[in-house]
Amino acid sequence: MRATLQDVFRQHFGQYAKTHVLHPREQRAAYCISQCFQPAMGMHVLSCPQGHFTSVQHHACRHRCCPRCAEAPRQRWLAAQLPKLLPCPHFHVVFTLPHCFVGLWQFNRSLMARLLFDAARSSLLDLCADPRHLGALPGLLMALHTWGRNLSHHPHLHCLVSAGGLDSSGQWRASRTGFLLPLEPLRQLFRGRLLGAISNALQHQLLHLPPGHDRSHWLAHIKHQWRAHWNIQINPPYPHGRGVALYLARYAKGGPLGCDRRLHLHPTTVSFAYLDHLDAKRKNLTLSTPDFISRILWHAPPKGQHTIRHAGLYATSRCGQHHSACQQLRPPPPPPRPPQTLASHALPPNAPTRPNCPTCNSPLQRRSFPPCAPPPTHHLGEISKPHLHRPANLGPTNRCNGHLTGGPDPPHTTLGRIAPACQMPLN
Repeated sequence: MRATLQDVFRQHFGQYAKTHVLHPREQRAAYCISQCFQPAMGMHVLSCPQGHFTSVQHHACRHRCCPRCAEAPRQRWLAAQLPKLLPCPHFHVVFTLPHCFVGLWQFNRSLMARLLFDAARSSLLDLCADPRHLGALPGLLMALHTWGRNLSHHPHLHCLVSAGGLDSSGQWRASRTGFLLPLEPLRQLFRGRLLGAISNALQHQLLHLPPGHDRSHWLAHIKHQWRAHWNIQINPPYPHGRGVALYLARYAKGGPLGCDRRLHLHPTTVSFAYLDHLDAKRKNLTLSTPDFISRILWHAPPKGQHTIRHAGLYATSRCGQHHSACQQLRPPPPPPRPPQTLASHALPPNAPTRPNCPTCNSPLQRRSFPPCAPPPTHHLGEISKPHLHRPANLGPTNRCNGHLTGGPDPPHTTLGRIAPACQMPLN
């Protein structure tokens, strides 16, 4: 039977939650996916003032793992990123975390993601700054993915790197045709910096160790990885960065499975098609329903984690250098034509139009439904019911910074058992 991701969660997550210990991050993601555009998210009514037309519209969950409400944020992200891309070719570089560190990643998602971002960014910028290679500061757009096409545990970074940059004198220096950096020095530098950062975090006890493995176990893995082969790819350059940006946007919002991925739901299994990058063939994968739900929830990002970051000329602090690079790469614009008349120059832009009644064409009025219960509030993809009691502590911005004095629990804490502190990953 054809199904959506929401169908799988609405039909099977209740039974799954009874037999699995869940992190609050997974509870929140499961609740949002199953209740998106449902009455639990709140609703509003669009009605005609003359009584001709009434429409009830449910609210979206706006969680980053929900594919149903990801299209609008994806388009907004693209609209903000595409104008910033330099008008030059771009390389697509992929950094992959060794599979042996997935256990550390699971229990230290925020810290491990920061170490991965820092190692990739510093390796690219330092090698590009070397006069033997590029001798310039390029633009970097980095996106974190934690899944493979078959929903496997596969943390890796996609980096969009401009084919050139500004040198120390502020002049644009283009890279050699079809060549960015030598692969082996980049692999060695990235490996040394990431392994050094993980080793330093272990020595200072900054990492939460998974149950059953002590610090010596992970130090042995680090020692072995100094001699192992690391998977880093530098793909051929694209004439512009738009193609890679569109690729990144598909996974920046909406989680590992988009709305275009067809799912086939059976009584106890879920099957879907995916593209195997090893042989470039399309294959079908069938998973048990609990295994499928576990793979989806494993990739839910921690609260507040930034999965897309900018560096180099694309960093916010480099706006002046970014503008200088754009001026050197783009030809000067033609001189503006004088306005024909003052009236045409003074016309205001068109104001956004409100939906109208299909019968009398009157603007529809919006009101909450039901009037006595306001819709749930949204914050970073989390859903919380309005509490009836005053918070115990209020911060300087009049927001709650402590525990509430009473009121019902948020819906995402009542779906299943929450792991105790000794068994729960940090994030």
